[in-house]
Amino acid sequence: MHYHRLAHLNRQEVRIDEISIHSLEMGIYLVEVVFDSRKGFIVDDSNRPQQFHSVEEVKQALTECVVRQAFLVHQSAYDEMCGGPEKVDNTLCVAIHFGRNGD
Repeated sequence: MHYHRLAHLNRQEVRIDEISIHSLEMGIYLVEVVFDSRKGFIVDDSNRPQQFHSVEEVKQALTECVVRQAFLVHQSAYDEMCGGPEKVDNTLCVAIHFGRNGD
């Protein structure tokens, strides 16, 4: 499994193809990055997924690099909780704007 570190990504010469900010419960966000043909999550110094607490915090952590595409991704378990089918993909994916977009 590939992974990325903020220290390697947040540089002016870096061009990130795509970022997916996964919104989890309790206000936790994990960031999946496609960079240099490798897709992986941003990890901390312990090689655990780096946790963020808002989309704005993610943006502030990546102010130097260029982000070509970014998405906020959310999957809900509410269908299953309300008696709906378990295997339905109800992923919500919304494009978001980063300050430097490489276009």
